[in-house]
Amino acid sequence: MNDPRLKLLRSTFGVNAAFSGLAGAALVVGAASLAAVFGLPGPLPLVVFGAMLLAFAWQVWRARVEPMDLRLAAAILAMDVAYVLASVVLLLAWPGVLSPLGRLFVAVAADAVAVFAVLEYVGLRRARRPLASVA
Repeated sequence: MNDPRLKLLRSTFGVNAAFSGLAGAALVVGAASLAAVFGLPGPLPLVVFGAMLLAFAWQVWRARVEPMDLRLAAAILAMDVAYVLASVVLLLAWPGVLSPLGRLFVAVAADAVAVFAVLEYVGLRRARRPLASVA
């Protein structure tokens, strides 16, 4: 069944999974080169974070299946909000940890994830409405 209430949520999860997966793969593969660019002492933090992004991307992609588990969708939204908040804390509480380019990368990624979170929130609200009220 193709529930029209889930279209936004399913589409957002698809883009979120692709973005997270590509970013995770780039961080894992390019960790050695990117560590110095981002102002990190070594590649390990990028490899670990990249692997976590890959696992998250897989989970988000799996959340798109029918029937959609709205509890899992809400958990993904919560993780996206937590990512944005953690990024803000990192940038404000420890501004010297990353290079300027590293801070820019964190800020841009947090902005993209914030957009996903807003779309997921709207999608979850739509998904919880009765089918007759969807226009």
